[in-house]
Amino acid sequence: MKHKNLGEDILMPAISDTVSEVVGKHCGKYFHELFQQPPDFLTDQDEFERFTAVVSVMLGKGSPSMLGVYRLIAANQPLVERLKLLANKDYVHINDTLRMWNPQPQETICIFPIVLAASIIRSMNERLILLAEELYTQYGNEWLIPYFSAKLFTNRADNVYDEFAIFLQDEALNRYIHNGLGRIYYDDQIGSHTMSAFWGRYSYGSYDNRTFFKRKLAENLDARWLERLMEHPHLNDKVKFQVYNRSPVIYESYKQMVIDLLPKTIEDVRMRSYLGLSK
Repeated sequence: MKHKNLGEDILMPAISDTVSEVVGKHCGKYFHELFQQPPDFLTDQDEFERFTAVVSVMLGKGSPSMLGVYRLIAANQPLVERLKLLANKDYVHINDTLRMWNPQPQETICIFPIVLAASIIRSMNERLILLAEELYTQYGNEWLIPYFSAKLFTNRADNVYDEFAIFLQDEALNRYIHNGLGRIYYDDQIGSHTMSAFWGRYSYGSYDNRTFFKRKLAENLDARWLERLMEHPHLNDKVKFQVYNRSPVIYESYKQMVIDLLPKTIEDVRMRSYLGLSK
């Protein structure tokens, strides 16, 4: 793991506890050191590339040392929030799930909750599922993303709606629910709501470790979600983190998030009118 790419092609897809312990110890050391650096440390191209490699190899791993990495990150949220990612860049690309235009601190703090959510999609490791609840209970806010995601895989659809729909009324928290829903699309081939993520990195002529994975929700989303989402008055709001499974797309769009939750053929007249689709 001494190379700046950290053996990503081998370590990223591996999720055994043996591999996870090695990776977790390395990542823990990395973040301890990172949090002692000035905020602009990651504006250096080489340091940013190393950062993206660390994020990449965290995927799906839930051994004790990796759980410690997430706890370390959560406890140091102010240090994560102040990180500057690449100098003079309006677009930050960690992978095809973690990409941001004009990133702000409130988006930067969502990086690792989304890493945890993607890891749950990838491995369904029970320790990661419990960790998502622990971190949300202790820290709230952005850790709502993986906690919500985990519940979609483990609970009945009506129970998930009853627990989480209330957050749509909270302007400070609804973006975390929106970003959780942004991982979901309706898979027309199997007729199921599915959560997915793109992961891995690419550099022309050097490496290509990109991958895609998905998992069906325990049940399709409760139909009440769509009713509530149509009550949102700000159709042009941004949803920064989405998985785009259809073309063409409107990047970072609330409208796009809603469209992806629906079958390709949208027949509901009210929904078509809300989304501004042609009749």
